[in-house]
Amino acid sequence: MIEGFQIEMTGQQLVAYLRKRADHHRDAAAECDLRREQAGSSVSPLDSGDPDRQVTATWPEWVVEEFDEHAARHRRRQAALLFLGQHVVANEIYRLDRSDMQFLEMWPHEREEQRS
Repeated sequence: MIEGFQIEMTGQQLVAYLRKRADHHRDAAAECDLRREQAGSSVSPLDSGDPDRQVTATWPEWVVEEFDEHAARHRRRQAALLFLGQHVVANEIYRLDRSDMQFLEMWPHEREEQRS
């Protein structure tokens, strides 16, 4: 008898997945940093010819501060995923339920499901 819906992954598959998600968060944090730098730059974005830089000129200060918050959130998530990946037992099978998959970003959180 099978109880509920669960996914099985090898330790190696799980480590690879966690590294991929950690890389995503590293890149997302770097993107937030770049946007924050562009928005806070003393060089006039309107003179740059770059449409992205021109858009940042119209952002209010509170939006600029959100970049710092988003970058910090991505960095915390990256660190957590790397930590988990370092503690996976390579030759084991991991049985993941919905809450595991949500935590590991394999399954959307309920608020994300409602947007769809």
